[in-house]
Amino acid sequence: MGVNVFTIMLGMGLTLFIALKIDYRAVSPVAIFTSIYMTQFIQSDALGNPSILLTIRLRMLALGLGVLIAIIFNFIFSFLYYRKITRKRLEFIRLKLNHIMSLTLDYLTDGDMTSGMNYNEPFSHIFADIEGVVGSINALKKDPLIPLNVLEKKNLADTEEIVKRLKVIAHLAYDSCYTKDTYKTQLRGNEVSAFSVFADKFNALSFLQSDDECINYMVHKSVDIENIETGAKRIFENMDLIYTEFNTILDYLKRMQ
Repeated sequence: MGVNVFTIMLGMGLTLFIALKIDYRAVSPVAIFTSIYMTQFIQSDALGNPSILLTIRLRMLALGLGVLIAIIFNFIFSFLYYRKITRKRLEFIRLKLNHIMSLTLDYLTDGDMTSGMNYNEPFSHIFADIEGVVGSINALKKDPLIPLNVLEKKNLADTEEIVKRLKVIAHLAYDSCYTKDTYKTQLRGNEVSAFSVFADKFNALSFLQSDDECINYMVHKSVDIENIETGAKRIFENMDLIYTEFNTILDYLKRMQ
């Protein structure tokens, strides 16, 4: 077909679309550079001389048509993609938070070996990811062009509640790590055995499944905190709240079936 306005706009459209599919939160600078580079086709006038005006016209037309094609592609695929977008957003957070739960369990049980461990960085990343999903959900609610039916809009409201509770779980896990760091609390493995069970249940959870196989409530017994030191008491209280939030999440998930 050669280099012409049609091949350029198709190339730009596909490049931008693929870039957005890879990372919906940011368009890769490489994709932008590639799209612009595809427009570097010098036009000539009737006399065969290079023409700046004709070249600019071609580049602007190719850019506009390329973006238009990317929008059309996105709109067409949205009829399939947006039907499970809320579950995909939740699963994205769960996968990120699953690593945090494992980190928290290791941090609480490794004793002095955790000295100097930087737990702030992974927590800052999960909080940023959660805020990104919150922004995405708010955008979905406000966009009248997104094809969501009544059930999907109800699921969107339930998704908001689940995200709030996932964020609370992340905050409670962070506070537990901070408390251990501040009070130099020493916990034995058997003292956090319930949290280990919770971590396994959280790992087995899947927001992409629409059956009851992933609904596995966290049954636990509150620890007697009367005669234990302040740091351990606060950590155990955080754990109880984490289990409660997790069970509430499962209640909302059942409503989304």
